[in-house]
Amino acid sequence: MEMSIESWFNLHYYGFGHGADGGGYDDDEEEEEDESEAEEPTPKEPIEEVDDREFPFHDDVFYINLKGPRVRTGFDNLPMEILLNIFRFLNGVDRDAAALTCKRWFDAMGYREFLDEVCFHFEEVSICDGTPPIALFLRSFRHFSNIKLTRVQFNGYCEFWDVFGEYLREITFCNCITLTKSKLTMILKRLPFLECLALEEADEFFKTWTPVELKRIEPVCRCLRKLALRKSNAFTVDHLYYLVAMGPNISALEISKCLKQIDAPTRVKILTTILTIMKMRKKKLQAVDFSYTMYDDLFLKQFAEIENMSLSQISLSFFERAPIKDPGIIDILRCQSAIVHLDLSSFLNLTDFALIEISTSLRLLKTLKLNGCWLLTDFGVESIYKLDRLQVLDLSDCDKISDRGFMKAIVDRRRDCMSQLYLSMLPGLTDSVILKICLTLLNLTVIDFCGSDCMNDTSVQFLFCYLKCLRILRLNGCVKISDAGLTGENLPVAVIEIWDTQTTFAICELRSLQELQLSGCFKVTDFTLTHAFRFRELRELNLAHCVQISEPGIEAMSLNCPALEQIDMSDCFHVNDRCVVALAKNLVRLRSLKLVRLPLLTVASVDALVEYAKALRYINIRGCPKVPKDAPERLKKIATLRNIPKC
Repeated sequence: MEMSIESWFNLHYYGFGHGADGGGYDDDEEEEEDESEAEEPTPKEPIEEVDDREFPFHDDVFYINLKGPRVRTGFDNLPMEILLNIFRFLNGVDRDAAALTCKRWFDAMGYREFLDEVCFHFEEVSICDGTPPIALFLRSFRHFSNIKLTRVQFNGYCEFWDVFGEYLREITFCNCITLTKSKLTMILKRLPFLECLALEEADEFFKTWTPVELKRIEPVCRCLRKLALRKSNAFTVDHLYYLVAMGPNISALEISKCLKQIDAPTRVKILTTILTIMKMRKKKLQAVDFSYTMYDDLFLKQFAEIENMSLSQISLSFFERAPIKDPGIIDILRCQSAIVHLDLSSFLNLTDFALIEISTSLRLLKTLKLNGCWLLTDFGVESIYKLDRLQVLDLSDCDKISDRGFMKAIVDRRRDCMSQLYLSMLPGLTDSVILKICLTLLNLTVIDFCGSDCMNDTSVQFLFCYLKCLRILRLNGCVKISDAGLTGENLPVAVIEIWDTQTTFAICELRSLQELQLSGCFKVTDFTLTHAFRFRELRELNLAHCVQISEPGIEAMSLNCPALEQIDMSDCFHVNDRCVVALAKNLVRLRSLKLVRLPLLTVASVDALVEYAKALRYINIRGCPKVPKDAPERLKKIATLRNIPKC
C-alpha cells in the first residue's frame, strides 16, 4: 500500500503501524496477511465520519486502515497539547488572528495561560449595562480573566459582574473616584475565583471608607492569592487589616510607591502593621514587593527578624540613609536563602558587600535587578559568577562597573540559560566586551545597551552575527551607530575575515526581532531603512530623533515590515504627509503612532489616518504647526481610537 509522507507521520504519531515490541511489521507477515485476505474476502466496513466542526472549511484528511482503529487527522484536530505549544510562540495579536481559523483553534485561545496575557482596560467609561462598552461586552460570546478599571463611573447595579464574574482572576481599580466600600463588596462577591486584587491611586476610596468595621469582614475571597496597593497614601492600619483578612490565603503582598506624603508617626505605625501582617501570614507568604515605598533601615532589620518565613520573590527600593556597618538588607539576604527573583532597583545604599552576600547566599537566584545601584563597583560585581542559574540580569545605571568586573561576573563561564541582559548607561564598558558577551550568551532574547558608549558599528555587527535569537534590541542614544554598522556595507574593517574572504552582517539577519529601539541614533539614514529593514515579526519601532530619515526610507520600511504595530517618529524633521500615507496604507496592524514636533505634516496626514488606519488606537500628534486645530474632531472618525490628541 502506497502512503504519502504526511500520512505516514500521522499514522506513527498516533501509535499505529507498530508491532508488539514497538518495531514495524515483517515482510513475511505482511505477505501472509495479504494471501489470507485474498482467499477469504470480507466486506469492507463503512467508515463513519464524525464531523463536529462549525467552520465552513475543508482540510486534508487521511484514512489509514492497518488492522487498527481508523485515524482521522488534520490541522483542525491537531492534539491540543501540540496546538498550545505552537500558540506559545505567537504574540497576542497573532493568536487572535489564528483563533478565527476554526473552532478548535478558537477553543485553544481559551487556555488559561493565554487569557492571563490579555488585559481589558476600561478607561473613563461608565460601568452600566445600557451604555457602551459594557453593553457590547454583555453580547460577547467569549470570556476573559484580567481587567483594569481606570477613572470609571459606577452607576448602580450592573449585570456585567454576574455574567463574567466567575471567569475573572485579576482586577485592578485605578483612580476610581466613585468606588466605595459597598460597591467594592458587591463586585467582589460576584468574583468567586479572584486571585489578584489591586488598588492603585485609591486615596479617594480610602478617604470615603470610614469607619472600618473589623468585626464583620465581607466578602471573604478564599481564592485570593495577591493583594496590591500602589501609589496610595491615605490608607490606615484598619484598612490594611481588613483587606488582608478578606484573603486568608494571600501569598503575595505588594505595597509599592506608597507612604510618601504622610507624617512620620503615621508612617511608622503603618510599617509596624505591615511587619505584623507578615508575621501572621509568614507560613503562606511567598512574595513581597515594597519597591519605591518609604521605609528606613529599622524596618529592614525587623523584616529580617521574622522567623520561619521563606520568600521566593522580594522587591525593595531604599532612599534613606543606612548604616555603613551591618545594614538591614544584608540580614534579609542571609535569612532568605530561597529567593529566586530579587529586584533591588534604586536601592541607593546597596554596597559591594551586600552583592557578595547575594552571590554567596542566594544560589537559586534566577532574576537579579540592580538598576540604579550606583555604589556597586567591580569588586562586588565579580561575585556574580557564582550565580549559575541566572536568567535575567539588570546592571543599568551602575556607572562604576568596568570591563574587568563584568568579564569576571558573566563572560568567564558558560551561561546557556541567560535570556535577558540590561546594560544601559554604563560608561565604563568598552566595545571589547561586546564580542565576549556574544560568544558566551548565545541564547539572549533581550538586550539593552541604551546610552552606552561601547556600541559602535563594529560591536553591533557582533550582535547580528552571534545573537540570532534576539527578540528585543534597545540601542537608544547609541550615537556612534551608523548605516555601516546596521547594514554591513562600507565598513572600514570586516567583522569576520578568513584569508581573502570578508563577511559582514545586517540587522535584518535577526529574523525573530519584535522590538527595535533606535531613538537618538542620528547617523541612521534612509539607506538603512531601504536595505536592511526586512522584518516579518517586528512589532515595535522607535526612530525618534533620527533626523536623517525621510520619505524613501519610510515607504520601503512600511512595505518590508508588515507586522508593525507601534511606531515613534518624533523629531524626525523630514517626515512629511507622504510618509504618513505610506504608514497608514501599508501597515494594517498599526495601533500606536507618535508624531511629535514634525513641521512638515498638514491636514493630509490626518485625513490619511482617518481613511486607512482602521486599527489605530493611540496617536500623539502634538507640536505640528501646520496641522489644523480641528484635527482632534477629524480623528474621532477612527472607530478604534482610544485617545483624542490635543494638537
